[in-house]
Amino acid sequence: MKIRTCLLVLTAVVTASFVMADIQAPPGARWGWSRKLSRAVANLAYGSTEWNETRNKINYQDGSSAAFSSTVIQGTGRVVVRLGYGLFELVTFPFPTYHGTYKPPYYKKDYMHPIYGYSEFPPQIGIQSEAHYSRTQPY
Repeated sequence: MKIRTCLLVLTAVVTASFVMADIQAPPGARWGWSRKLSRAVANLAYGSTEWNETRNKINYQDGSSAAFSSTVIQGTGRVVVRLGYGLFELVTFPFPTYHGTYKPPYYKKDYMHPIYGYSEFPPQIGIQSEAHYSRTQPY
C-alpha cells in the first residue's frame, strides 16, 4: 500500500512538472529568419516610398518650400539607408546578426521624432486612415 501511494505521488509530481511548462512564446519568437527576409525584400522593393513619406511629414510641419528641398536631401538619405539595410538583411537573413537575434539592426526612434526614426518596414503606399473609431464623438 505504501509503495502504491509513493508511486502515485511520484507519478503525479512527474506529470505536474510536464503540465506546468511555459506555453508563452519566448521574447525573440516574433523575429525569425523569415521575418528578416521579408523585411529585406520590403526594404528593397518599397524603400523608395521614404521620399513621399518625408515630403508629407515635412510639408505638414514646415510648409511646401521646406518640403521640396528637404525631400531631396533627407528623403534620398532615407532611401539609401533603407536600400542598404535591405541588401544587408538579404545577404545575412539565415544568421542572427544583431546582438545574436533577428531583430532589425536600425534604431527605432519613431516615438521620439518621426523624421529621424525608422520603422521596421517601409511606409505603406496610399491613403491611411488615422481616425480612431468609437461610439462617442468628442466635440
